[in-house]
Amino acid sequence: MTRKKAGNPATGPASADEQALLDAVKHRDRRAFTQLYHLYHARLHGYLRRVLANAAIAEEVLDDVMLVVWKDARKFRGDAAISSWIFGIAYRKAMTAARKEGRYQSLLDRSADADTMPAASSQDDGLIRAALQALSPDHRQVVELTYYCGFSYREIAEIAECPVNTVKTRMFHARRRLKFLLPALDGTDKENKREQL
Repeated sequence: MTRKKAGNPATGPASADEQALLDAVKHRDRRAFTQLYHLYHARLHGYLRRVLANAAIAEEVLDDVMLVVWKDARKFRGDAAISSWIFGIAYRKAMTAARKEGRYQSLLDRSADADTMPAASSQDDGLIRAALQALSPDHRQVVELTYYCGFSYREIAEIAECPVNTVKTRMFHARRRLKFLLPALDGTDKENKREQL
């Protein structure tokens, strides 16, 4: 899994255009809101489809997120990046929807859109899917927001409304669990034990 570099379009500083759009949305400019919606739709959709098992629920949550952006644009003070604020809303809405579904399931257990997932062989992809399914929701969120959405730990802390050290701790435990799970899932662990005998 390769992490996206800082400053990418997904999480880089808000452009003047993006800030202007949000400022216009604060004044109830519907055209600006439509542009902001289109600007975030693909990124939010990819993220929500990885978090929620049901495509229709993911679309509904996406619309709910953007409705909150429309209603609460005036509340945005600029303490965080615009992308962190919007993804924070998506994070909370997704966790609520996942609890209502009665499970937390990632898109990684289904085929993914090529533009939302890093390239991997189908065997590797299946192993990664299975391993990520075994993580807790908090640990999986950190992995997904870091590796698939390109957010920094600081940005994830803003999104999840927790300290940066909590994000680091979650990533530490997620990596440790993945390190254990991935060899076990592909049978390498069993082969290594056999070789030691």
